[in-house]
Amino acid sequence: MYAKRVPLQAASWRAFACLIAAPVADNPRMRPPEIDAVILDLDDTLWPIAPVIDRAEAALADWVREHAPAVAAIWDINTLRLMRASLVAERPQLRNDVLGLRRGTIAAIFAEAGAPAALAEEAFDFFRAQRQKVRFYPDALPALERLAQRYRLGVISNGFADLRTIGIDARFDTVVSAHEVGAAKPDARIFAACAERMGLAPGTMLYAGDDPGNDVIAPKAFGLHAAWINRHGRAWPDEHPLPVDDVPEFPDLNALADWLTADTSAQSRS
Repeated sequence: MYAKRVPLQAASWRAFACLIAAPVADNPRMRPPEIDAVILDLDDTLWPIAPVIDRAEAALADWVREHAPAVAAIWDINTLRLMRASLVAERPQLRNDVLGLRRGTIAAIFAEAGAPAALAEEAFDFFRAQRQKVRFYPDALPALERLAQRYRLGVISNGFADLRTIGIDARFDTVVSAHEVGAAKPDARIFAACAERMGLAPGTMLYAGDDPGNDVIAPKAFGLHAAWINRHGRAWPDEHPLPVDDVPEFPDLNALADWLTADTSAQSRS
């Protein structure tokens, strides 16, 4: 689906989009841009993240009970939330550093229980390994294969997925993570780092992801093209301004690949 986003009062965005959507071939404005690279978000774009974190946290709680009984005695969700909030208050930069915040929270609760810092680091390493056990959306890997035949592929992520462990690192030219750059989406610096590493102008890149703010508004503000992967048919959130120009919206990555590869004028992979 591809449509002009304009402020809507009475009707939902999706109802409006359904009314004005038209086949790409019938409207030149709806054809894909000429690009050299497709840059992807990871969490909730290639795989659902909530079940991954739930499983990893449950496995970590079991690990703590076995290896650190003193920590297990104070290990509960409320304590972890309080420690996380305290860390963010002390170090606001951690708000967008998912890896640093997770490591710091684990270290804090181990210190509170009088457990060794080395054991806390073991616990974090265990969690980090569990966090890589993702389950792809059914469309994700086939879409990556299709896109890689025509475009260079990259990743920009605020998370700390390890693509080598997950087994898809070879598909991507560049992987940019917030914790290594020191800036997280929607900060322009993370998009600049990706463009610099790939040696491309922003206007030759398209970013696709699930979050309207981080994955649509932010990359467009830096000069990238953007596409919204809206798997659950959500309305555009009120807290984000509507983009002033056209933004393509797709129910999954295969639909994105269909759109990008259907136009024979699209550039071949460089």
